[in-house]
Amino acid sequence: MSIPQPVSAPPATLPSGFWQDLATTDFTRVDPLRTIALLPVAAIEQHGPHLPLATDALINQGVVAEALRRLPASASVLVLPALHIGDSLEHTHFAGTLSADLEHLLGLWLAVGRGVARAGVRKLVLFNSHGGQRAHVDLAALRLRVAHGLLVLRAHSFSFGVPPGLFDADELAHGLHGGAVETSLILHLRPDLVRREALADFRSLGAALAARGGLVGAEKPVGIGWMTQDLNPQGACGNAAAASADKGVALLDHLADRLVQLLAEVEAMPLPDSAG
Repeated sequence: MSIPQPVSAPPATLPSGFWQDLATTDFTRVDPLRTIALLPVAAIEQHGPHLPLATDALINQGVVAEALRRLPASASVLVLPALHIGDSLEHTHFAGTLSADLEHLLGLWLAVGRGVARAGVRKLVLFNSHGGQRAHVDLAALRLRVAHGLLVLRAHSFSFGVPPGLFDADELAHGLHGGAVETSLILHLRPDLVRREALADFRSLGAALAARGGLVGAEKPVGIGWMTQDLNPQGACGNAAAASADKGVALLDHLADRLVQLLAEVEAMPLPDSAG
């Protein structure tokens, strides 16, 4: 006669993982104060002649995957299905770019947020890796706060900074797209997709404007509404030739640590008043 083995009780709170791997009954274990949904949003757009269209998406995916590996066992972070197509209007001059307009993209993000709220999750991190949709993230965060009382964080991978001394100041100021920063990350994450023969120093209109010392720049002090070909005819800005896989390793380590830090801070934050 076999002796019945005790059945282990499920964890009190959902462990970290991917939203789509759960069953609907798992959401009875959501802790509104601790469980965090993370929505990765990126873009499929040209990154010059040397990088793949998926550059922003690959960076987002790489940072999230590494952060998941570093989360403490006590964390409850649910990564939503990544939304890789973004608003890439400024890149539509170049073949291969896929772009959704503001209204449709914002509508999709808000619909996902409504689903998060229906599941009982009250904390949401919008993790964005495409510079062209910062304003979209701002709009979505505020609307989800008002409509559903969610605590929504507006997190951008490029706002997490870089390790000191890894890139020079000029590159950090003007290497906005496909420069040493992004190229280093892809050399680490997907070296097979980098066209090494096309690596170059893609000088930007932004650098030329900054050299004049006036108010007008590509982004600041006073920015312009630009298409990428306005900044560089090849659709990239920055010194991709200065990139390396070693720099990519160091940068990914930094970005993943910052995301883990952010998630810990979000877990500790109180929920907002549900009233708009």
